[in-house]
Amino acid sequence: MRDPRDLYAFESAEVVAAVPRRGLTLVHALPGIVDAGESCRIAAAYLRDSLRNVRLVTFDADELLDYRGSRPQAVFDGASFRSVELPEMALYLVYDESDRPFLLLDGPEPDLQWRRLAQAITDLVEYFDVESVVSMNAVPMAVPHTRPIGLIAHANRQARERDGIAAGDDETEIIVPASFGALLERELERAGHPAQGFAAQIPHYLTRSDFPAGALALLRRVSAATGLELPLVTLGDLTDAAGSALGDTLADNDEVQGIVSALEQSYDAMQGGEGAGLATTMDMPTADEIGDHFERFLAHRDDDPEPGDAPS
Repeated sequence: MRDPRDLYAFESAEVVAAVPRRGLTLVHALPGIVDAGESCRIAAAYLRDSLRNVRLVTFDADELLDYRGSRPQAVFDGASFRSVELPEMALYLVYDESDRPFLLLDGPEPDLQWRRLAQAITDLVEYFDVESVVSMNAVPMAVPHTRPIGLIAHANRQARERDGIAAGDDETEIIVPASFGALLERELERAGHPAQGFAAQIPHYLTRSDFPAGALALLRRVSAATGLELPLVTLGDLTDAAGSALGDTLADNDEVQGIVSALEQSYDAMQGGEGAGLATTMDMPTADEIGDHFERFLAHRDDDPEPGDAPS
């Protein structure tokens, strides 16, 4: 194997030297062939757009990505190509709402050199003294969009021992297509580093649509697992708006309504004890989100005229 350190370059020695070396968490969402509802892409972009951040490390995308398998976007103005947007993979230092630092690995899932990249990330975990690694994923499932989102939790041996998580049952083994995140979690275990992750169960009929509710469910769970204060309220507003638009879109489609109704019955039966799903947690709003929505509801009522009042 060629030196994994050749896959990345530090952006600035001064910035890297200023990174705190205590209590860091590394969060990553590397969407690949499966990113149901674009949930991981939305979650990572939301963190970068909502929180103060600085780039620490850039990876050599030409070594890792197959551009013929997933074509970059080009802008053509009718006479010439104005730009070609090549994808990037980078490691960012991000500060949450309480100014606590954490690391965010953002970019597409690599097509090539998985082992070498896993070793490179392991080297960075050790270089920055990262205490915990948390991944996000989103998979299509036969569930309705009208019910809380289920999340499948997983963790390597070090994370299970640290957090007191029971090991899996060999009798429930299933074979699934591997992701780079799965390999990274195993390689981090071999190197002695705790790693865990969460996969949001996205309605299969929304797999190719933007589904911000999936991103919100993932970020809520990451926040709860790491103690990071993430700006969930604004994403909740986007989720509410997208849910209303989705409801309006499906309202006149009897066929889809029938599918959703059948999924609701199956979901409710499983939650009632007639079956066992893969979900280990359910997505529920935080106390801060509930309080913020309630405050805005009261403010909206204060702005509404009382019955019988003359309009201004």
